[in-house]
Amino acid sequence: MSQPADLTSEAKTQKTYRCDLWRGGFEGVLSSGAQTFCLFIAIRYFNAGENTKALIAAAPFMGMFLSMVLLHYASLTNWRKSTWGALPSLISGVCLVLAAWTESLTQFACMVIAGYICRSSLLPFVTDIYGDNYPADKRAAYFSKPLLLSVGVAALSGLIGSWFLESDIKNYHWIFTFLGFCAIAKALAIYSMPSKTVEKTPHTHPFGNMKYVWLDKSFGYVLLTWFIMGFANLWTLPLRVDYITAPEWGIEGSAIFVAMIITVIPETLRMLLIPFWASLFDKMNFVVLRMILNLFFGLGVLLFFVTSNPWVIGMGSALIGAAFAGGSIAWNLWVTKYAPPGKTGAYMSVHVSLTGIRGTIGPILGYWTVNQIGAQNIGILSFLMMLFATLMLIPEIKHGRNMLLKGKSL
Repeated sequence: MSQPADLTSEAKTQKTYRCDLWRGGFEGVLSSGAQTFCLFIAIRYFNAGENTKALIAAAPFMGMFLSMVLLHYASLTNWRKSTWGALPSLISGVCLVLAAWTESLTQFACMVIAGYICRSSLLPFVTDIYGDNYPADKRAAYFSKPLLLSVGVAALSGLIGSWFLESDIKNYHWIFTFLGFCAIAKALAIYSMPSKTVEKTPHTHPFGNMKYVWLDKSFGYVLLTWFIMGFANLWTLPLRVDYITAPEWGIEGSAIFVAMIITVIPETLRMLLIPFWASLFDKMNFVVLRMILNLFFGLGVLLFFVTSNPWVIGMGSALIGAAFAGGSIAWNLWVTKYAPPGKTGAYMSVHVSLTGIRGTIGPILGYWTVNQIGAQNIGILSFLMMLFATLMLIPEIKHGRNMLLKGKSL
């Protein structure tokens, strides 16, 4: 199945945008589940051990890594990109509904892990659709509105869900059922996007796209800096929940406090700042923008872990949210600036898979490291790693300027 021939370029753009607004809304609910409820229920209801917590935290990133494998085998079919984007979300929905009604930690963990693996594996297909259907100079503008909706819904659903859990923790049954139906609805939204069939791959194995790391040296270098910065950020991601929840750190926040710090504060800042960062992405040197975002992330993580003072933790969470506002746009769209025509999906699969690698091993190493050096030191170490990655980008500024000029000439 190929893209409908009777749709004009503008019609494809507008239909994609409308479908993406629906996708963004449902994704916001799923995002709140990944950020807050999965780990909270595993810790508070099931008393999960560190290995289980690390695997649950790593699940979305396992899906990112496996997205390259999925893209390879999808290219052997004649299915549309939107079909392949919808299928993993449908499976995710079924898994989350099953997770909702189990009383076994093992079954809960397996279903949640499988569900969030599928949720992340569809990313290259959706980004490829953006590359096909959105004008090059307006991609961030179009993408930012569904992202804004996603962030707003995540903050609201995180707050409402935390109230339900505060009244009775067994209400997680209904929360995860709702998450599952949102994943199914998201699948329908993606399936409705106009799209081409997945491009055929010239590779004989699933990881053939990794060659672009070496063939495109600038792309590979930015990926290296992103890997260092991203690892420093992602290995603290589950630790943020653990730090304000688990008794060994002395905070033991309530469900509402955890939701405020992990979801409501950062998602509210994201919602407010997404239009600002989106306008910069379309107009500004991408490399300089990435450097600024790195510093926001670094300062946020540093403030989050250096103290048990809830106000300072809240400030750190706000900075992280401000960084994620721009980081979400940059992470999803930057390959459209680097990839040659027809290679957006391939480049995105490399970027997503490398994110998956650092996101999978990050939580495991993060839990081990925090037990060795403590929460304050892991915050300091993460900040220094992000600062180093930022300084590494200085030689790439010239290339970023050239890409900006090239984009304006199109």
